[in-house]
Amino acid sequence: RTSDVFTLEGLSVPDDLTQLTHLHEPAVLSSLQNRFDIDKIYTFTGPILIALNPFKLIPGLYDEEVLKSFITTKQNAVANSKPHVFNTSNAAYRGICDRQKSQTVLISGESGAGKTETTKHVMKFLALAGSEDGAVTNVEKQVLESNPLLEAFGNARTLRNDNSSRFGKFIELQFRSGQKAFEGMAGQNSRLCGARIRTYLLEKVRVCDQQEGERNYHIFYE
Repeated sequence: RTSDVFTLEGLSVPDDLTQLTHLHEPAVLSSLQNRFDIDKIYTFTGPILIALNPFKLIPGLYDEEVLKSFITTKQNAVANSKPHVFNTSNAAYRGICDRQKSQTVLISGESGAGKTETTKHVMKFLALAGSEDGAVTNVEKQVLESNPLLEAFGNARTLRNDNSSRFGKFIELQFRSGQKAFEGMAGQNSRLCGARIRTYLLEKVRVCDQQEGERNYHIFYE
């Protein structure tokens, strides 16, 4: 049996599920539930990050100070060891800067799991990490501001989710290649310089007919 450890936050479980004494379904679900109860919605399972939708705002979870604390080249930094969407984003960013290799962040889950919001946080992190000493330029702003436009034409209210994405998308963020970036904010050679978004599998039938209780795409109500 996995030992119960209590901290000031309550019942605590490992940040990485691979550290559990017994790695089976009941232990995994119990650990996720215990972390969820103390607003720890992110949990590692090896290189995979599990995110639970809290259905509420958690103060300080996505503040700019928290985001900047994850922009680092030190793989053994304290912040770098914590399960967070910014941690996964930084791992991808360091792969671009240090190894000069294209990186992929795959975000999947059922309807209402939080894929759209997670994508926004990943893009926000990469836009700031790929900016010049934290100064967001028009390129970064245009990349971030593309999300509301995509949601207007591709998201709709369903029975399970008020902002459900009814299409798939592949977002490609482009960085300038060159020498390794210095520690902290990105240098000139690892700046975000553009983006390309490919959409596919758009639910076109929704334009003509919707299930009872659901709506058409947001753009028709704005």
